[in-house]
Amino acid sequence: MNIIAIANQKGGCGKTTTAINLSGALAAKDKKVLLIDMDPQSHASFGFGVTNNPMDKSTYNVLTDNGEKKRKLEDCVFKVIQNLDIVPSNILLSTLEQELKDKEDAVSKLHQALAASKISYDYVIIDCPPSLGFLTFNALRAAEHVIVPIDMSAFSLMGVGKLLGMLELIKLKINHAPQVNGLATIFDKRTKYSQTMLEEIHGFFKDQMFRTVIRTNVALKKAASKGVSVIQFEKNSNGAKDYLELSEELLRAQGAIEFEKALASIPVTQDNENAILTVARERVIEPVEPDKREISFVINAPSAKDIYIVGDFNHWKIAEENKLSKLDESRWEKKMGLSPGRYKYKFVVDGEWTLDAQNKEREQNAFGTFDSVIKL
Repeated sequence: MNIIAIANQKGGCGKTTTAINLSGALAAKDKKVLLIDMDPQSHASFGFGVTNNPMDKSTYNVLTDNGEKKRKLEDCVFKVIQNLDIVPSNILLSTLEQELKDKEDAVSKLHQALAASKISYDYVIIDCPPSLGFLTFNALRAAEHVIVPIDMSAFSLMGVGKLLGMLELIKLKINHAPQVNGLATIFDKRTKYSQTMLEEIHGFFKDQMFRTVIRTNVALKKAASKGVSVIQFEKNSNGAKDYLELSEELLRAQGAIEFEKALASIPVTQDNENAILTVARERVIEPVEPDKREISFVINAPSAKDIYIVGDFNHWKIAEENKLSKLDESRWEKKMGLSPGRYKYKFVVDGEWTLDAQNKEREQNAFGTFDSVIKL
């Protein structure tokens, strides 16, 4: 199972909206998803219309040590739609920290419950409360991946440092280090302020930032009030398109990670070493097909340490195969085989997204900035 916590101590940043709609988007792509509501306010449960569930079948009952109230995780699962289930929350969850304060393994209760569960999902999404307390610690302990939604406000980054500090504490105490990615939410491309904030967020997270940006969209609010995901409510809305795009980006990244794990697990012998290297090369370097042209992308950046090229031709992915090589003291180059067409692209210079200064062709993107454009 891929376990993802959606966490940010700041309220109103699109955390629960992301938990609900990323779950719905993954389910729409035929992935089996379990959403766990770890917020005593139960907003994710409400957002999926699960409001009349029995009080003894909730996240609290999964995590408690009270013998009379404790339930297995699979006994507290409610079906939302095809491929999507939820473990709902209720107000009793707010009493859990006090109840477990003397337990040594208190912060690992969710991790233990998931490990002991006999049901299987492709993805488990955990909606955390807007705080950095006991419940969020449990979610981060259980998660392999943490998504941090950040809205376009002056306070958007203030709490992120504390969240990362909590993750560092988890790493030091129990040697558990989930992957962390920032996600820009509630973005209004009509305002310069939103663009300024987006650039600040990119500067903070650098290559740990999702390229997908969640735009302001009234359909997201309407869907929540109806107790469904935006994909169910209005599939052609910007909100649905954004969360479907986020799910695709997540699936691509997960596929790359799984491939690397599988490759690393193969014992290298004299007989299979060449075969493994061949498979790895085929995975990361696309062969130049007969109808493709070899294009050389060059940038002058004498003080740069690492430069990547990202664009429509490689799914805007910052990866080793898209890294430029240094030609001399100032120039960097990447040669690529591209089929005829029109492509938008940028360089990523030490984490900073940069236009191609040698190419005057550019086009405004959905985020209010510009991309370089090449036509073949």
